[in-house]
Amino acid sequence: MIIRQATPSDFLGIAEVINSLFPDAPTSAAEIAESDQQRDPKYQFKRWVAIEDGQIAGSGNYSQSIWFAHPQKFRIFLGVKPEYQRHGIGSMLYEYIIQGLLPLDPIALRAMASDDHPESIRFLEKHGFREVIRDVRSRLNVQAFDLTRFAGSEDHFQGEGIVIKTLAELDNDPERDQKLYDLDWELSLSVPGDLAATIERRGLERYIEYAITGPDANPDGFFIAVKGNEFIGLSHTTFLEKGVSLYQGLTGVKPPYRHLGIGIALKLRGIAYAKSNGYSAIEAENDAKNKPMLAMNEKLGFVRTQDVITFEKELQPL
Repeated sequence: MIIRQATPSDFLGIAEVINSLFPDAPTSAAEIAESDQQRDPKYQFKRWVAIEDGQIAGSGNYSQSIWFAHPQKFRIFLGVKPEYQRHGIGSMLYEYIIQGLLPLDPIALRAMASDDHPESIRFLEKHGFREVIRDVRSRLNVQAFDLTRFAGSEDHFQGEGIVIKTLAELDNDPERDQKLYDLDWELSLSVPGDLAATIERRGLERYIEYAITGPDANPDGFFIAVKGNEFIGLSHTTFLEKGVSLYQGLTGVKPPYRHLGIGIALKLRGIAYAKSNGYSAIEAENDAKNKPMLAMNEKLGFVRTQDVITFEKELQPL
């Protein structure tokens, strides 16, 4: 067994490891290379590979999240091809990651595993990690969705002077992007669950790239609830696979305007967009504590697929 720091020549083998574990979300060497090129250098990152029988049997890395930036908190990923599991490779990669982190004086590590990978959960628990967040993933069959079931959904609040607009319809508002940025932050902090306690605010430019201008952004699938000049709610999607599937981003409404049906109407706009543009599915991910949004998704016909669990391990100070 050889474990060494990864190089770009290893990207094909790393992709094979990832695809062996997550065949429903395949990646490629080119996508890994592109992701590395786009990574902000101010966030720490390092990757290793495990070589067995002349091939890459596993890979591991540590990184820092742009969402939960902290100089001493890190995310880790470990993956070992199924045929090489239960031979100690994962534990060896984990030790290399820990040793690589020591100069950075880490105080906490986070890792993720889904409930359909019980071996990953056992590995993390064995190494002292505990569950801190559980996200529910669900999927909507867009083309089977019957929009007529929700006809007139916007009638309930239009008498209040509230309308739903697209990004394009708000182009003439010079403060549009700043107002969206501020609304997104306000709504993010109010989401039930563990996000508010850990999230750090992105800069305006990074938010615009994520939600409006970036390669995965879907500005045509971004809808805003407006009352006068005030932005009071939003819902947007991003691309999972262009022309095939979308990811449901944040949906939310300011507290004074809740219980008017605005949230579900915003989501229905996104579903109608997806249906008219030939998308097959919308995928969502919500904190298990966010009961109102889970109930809304169930009402709309989203089907629960798996739970994605965030584990954390606190480390003793050096």
